[in-house]
Amino acid sequence: MNKELNSPKISIITVSYNAEQCIEQSILSVLGQTYKNIEYIIVDGGSTDKTVEVINRYDDLLYYWISEPDKGIYDAMNKGLKVATGDWIYFLGAGDILLNVIDKIVNNFTDDKKVYYGDVYRTDLLKVFNGKFSKFRSARMSICHQAIFYPASIIKRLGFNTKYKVQGDHNLNMEIEGQVGYSFEYFNAVVCIYEGGGFSAVTRDEAFFKDRLGIVKKNFPKIVYYYAFLLDKFLKLIKRGEYRHR
Repeated sequence: MNKELNSPKISIITVSYNAEQCIEQSILSVLGQTYKNIEYIIVDGGSTDKTVEVINRYDDLLYYWISEPDKGIYDAMNKGLKVATGDWIYFLGAGDILLNVIDKIVNNFTDDKKVYYGDVYRTDLLKVFNGKFSKFRSARMSICHQAIFYPASIIKRLGFNTKYKVQGDHNLNMEIEGQVGYSFEYFNAVVCIYEGGGFSAVTRDEAFFKDRLGIVKKNFPKIVYYYAFLLDKFLKLIKRGEYRHR
């Protein structure tokens, strides 16, 4: 029997908008994987440049693609989730490069109640980001989604909250922390070359930061919530002091 046919299917989803200059390197990085039990999905937000022309070159190699207006990054990601049929879901940003690692890490994916994650190399910081996350760390910052492989069962059930413009993935990860029986497991491998410095780097998600402590309180142990609450208070005091001394 062909071992590849018994291997888990990985759904890789890329969302794009006006990415003609960079999306091809993402497409090629997926199509070039040694591991072949992959379906590749591209959800384009109705690009007005030549992004669709680039995608169309690879039409026969893609499982599914669409180009139409959406309501933001997480709306597009949710569209991808609806058509994904894989056992595991991975999101690759337009312009990011998936390293040829899936065949080397897929054997780690043994428990469908675990979210598996590694590292990315950030070209904006010129370093590998960001190692293992404790619950305390996860309450404060998000694992880079280009490092994460989600079990389809949980991510398709929860999806992304489109209320949040750039922190929907952090919200999702914290919601998964609150799901009984689910956990995160780190593996030591660089998964992706991540461009960084995009929309999320220049946009503050006010709705998320207004809700963040409530999300932590709902999904994490009390000690993690107290830590996040006190740290927030401390940082606000420091910021207030810096403002007064200007």
